[in-house]
Parts: sequence; C-alpha cells; structure tokens
Amino acid sequence: MPENVKTLLNKLHNNGYQAYIYGACIRDYLLGKEPISWDITTNALPNDIVIIFDENEGFSTIPSIQDYGIVTVLFKGESYQVNTFRTGEERRFADDINEDLLYKDFTMDSIAYNEQEGLLDPYNGVGDIKNRLIRCARNPFEQMQEDSVRILRAIRFETQLGFNIEPKLLQAIKDLKDSIPTSGSERVRNEFIQILLSEQPSQGIRRLLELGLLERLIPELIPTIGFDTRSSYHDKDVFEHTLVVLDNTEPNLTLRLAALLHDIDKPNCLTIDEDGEGHCYGHASSSSEIARTILGRLNFDRKTVKAVTALIKEHMNDFVNISDLSIKRLIRRVGLDNIDRLFELQLADIKGSELSGRDPDRTMKIRNKCFEVLSRREPLTVHDLDISGYDLLSLGYPPGKEIGEVMDYLLDQVVDNPALNQRDTLITLLKNRK
Repeated sequence: MPENVKTLLNKLHNNGYQAYIYGACIRDYLLGKEPISWDITTNALPNDIVIIFDENEGFSTIPSIQDYGIVTVLFKGESYQVNTFRTGEERRFADDINEDLLYKDFTMDSIAYNEQEGLLDPYNGVGDIKNRLIRCARNPFEQMQEDSVRILRAIRFETQLGFNIEPKLLQAIKDLKDSIPTSGSERVRNEFIQILLSEQPSQGIRRLLELGLLERLIPELIPTIGFDTRSSYHDKDVFEHTLVVLDNTEPNLTLRLAALLHDIDKPNCLTIDEDGEGHCYGHASSSSEIARTILGRLNFDRKTVKAVTALIKEHMNDFVNISDLSIKRLIRRVGLDNIDRLFELQLADIKGSELSGRDPDRTMKIRNKCFEVLSRREPLTVHDLDISGYDLLSLGYPPGKEIGEVMDYLLDQVVDNPALNQRDTLITLLKNRK
C-alpha cells in the first residue's frame, strides 16, 4: 500500500473513525496486477472528512457535486476518492462496513482491508476471484435493477479478466437488457470503451450480441451479421470481418472505434455487376456518416467523433502514385496526430480479409513517404502559419466563424506552396482575395 494511502487511513483512524481500502485495488492486487487507483471507504461523514483533512497539514478536499457521499482528497500531488459507508437502495449513510460492502456491484469488489483488521471478505469475494466468477452478494435481479449500467460492467469484467458470469446473474442480465440507456449516458459510454480497449474486444462484442445488448447500443451493426458481399475478395461476412479487424488493432480508442464501424454501411451499398461480383461502392463515406450518428448517440466528444469519422472515410484509399502535395492534403483531412492510425486501420483491414489481394507493403511505403513529408516540417495546420487570428482581427476581420474560414483559406495556399508562409505575403493574398 502506498505511504500516502496509509497516511490517509491513519488520519481517519486517529480521529476515531473506521477506514479501509476496498474494491478494485484489492481485486487487482489479488490478480497480480498493479492497482490503478486506491479508493478509501469510511464511516466518517463527508463534512467530517473535509474537516479532518486540513489544508494546514498539506491536504486539499473536493466534495463531489454529483454524489454527496464522495470526497476527493488531494495529498502530495495525488488524488484519492474517500467514500462514506452506504446502505440500501436509497444509498443512505451506514455505520457498518459489511452493509456497505453488501451493496457493491459484485463480490470481487466487496472486499476491504486495513492494517488493524486485515482482510474483510464477508461475501467470499476472494473465493470468487480465485474461481474467476462474477457474482452478486445479493439477489442479482435486484442488484442489476438498482443500476442497469452494472449489466455492461459485468460484461466488461468478463471481457477484461476472462471471468465467467454466474448463471443467476446471467439470467438477470437477459431479463433486464432493455433497461440499459441507449443514448446520452456517460457511464454506459465508459463501460463500452473499456470493453473495446480490452485485450480481445471481439469477445465483448460477441457477448453483447448474444445477450441482446448490441442491438440496443449499436443497432446499425446488426445488418452486417451474416451479410455476404458476394465478393471473391472476401472470405467472411461483414460482421466477422469487422471483429477480426477490431482484434488486429492496438488498444487505442479512436482506432478501435474506427475498426468497429468502418464497414457498417456495406449492407446498404451492395451492387452486383454483370459477372455476379459484389461491390460496395461509397461505403467508406456513408459508414463515416453513420458512425457520426452512433458516436453522437453514445455521447462521445467532438474530437473523438471527428478523428474516428475521418479514419473511416479514408480507409479505402489506395494512394497509388500519390504526390507529396496529396499526402499533405491527406494529413490535413485526417489530422496530424491521427494519420498513423489510418495506416494501422488499413493494415488491420488487410489482415481481416485473406483474399483481398491488397498489399500491406504498399501501405507501409505510403506510410514511410508520409513520415518523410512530416520530417520536412512544412506547414500543415493553421498553427504553422506565419499569421494568427489576432493578426486578422487587427486587419479588420470580425471575430467568429469568418476568421476560421480565412485561416483555412490561407493554409490551403501554403500547403500547396510553403514559400508563401510569410506574414506580409499572406496579408497580400488576403487583400487580393477581397
């Protein structure tokens, strides 16, 4: 246990309160993993916690706005979540640590510890961890009904840890699948993200499908299941191909989302030529737009949506005999910090289709050529211009959208001809444009 955590526990104990670490940090430790966070639970009320951790002794406290029972304590550059014991469906404060642990999501998180009492495991969470079992301490139907996001959390743990969901809990998940929020929930999004970032995300996606949850979260994926593109270049249906591509990507959120959604509109784009060969012309562009809708519904931020949709839109480009100028324009479209993910997606896409005939070496050559262009450090973003928005204000341009449009116009000129990137030259360009 880190010294900071011991200090916080001892501080609470010395003021007459019970205090324990609990949940994920103990579970991770028992699984031989380095704990990511160290959460503390106590019978001290939030106001007491704020008083105990005095600023004069090097502590800072931030009571949660969304949950009155949680106080974040800052100490020596680290932050720790301190929770007051809770009880029952109304989540009122409790005095008994065992009652608090009873209402955690699963038994593997219903374990607490401090140096005075050792390990508290009233609901056999340690045994369930050893048996790799996801189980509820109470009636699983009631526990899932209290907080439907726990349904996704169970699948996330199953995917991340390789655990098995206990049969009664599995039945409760099936019964309550329609209670999962389908839009606007940050907690749903966060659980879905962790499923995607697991070592083998396809397992989680298959489980969501099996339990009827994929249809609720991303119904647009369902038509890809079993969909035959009738192409001699594909050896799998669209859904199975998607899962192979997904597993062949690095655990980067933008890349994994793009892999999951890159072919989502193929069923709507299929045409058959005279020889009976199937083609899905335009699917990259239309899949990008569908992905935008899905990611917006799942409450992803604008930056992520922009990056993912750009990758999907460009993923079919072969870049045959591409010029340096075209590469620079590609980097602009995809984003400087996103361009390498495009090549990663294309390589994963090639691996996902054994009959595609696409050459990964060609992709690698274009990737290397792209890095050569980047190494020259020529202007590629508006931040590289020798003029700023403040300069445009001084030239009489009104604040707002027009300045962004003018900066984009100047960047277009400079990308084509880097020699133009001088303040006086850019101002002349603007005067001539008017």
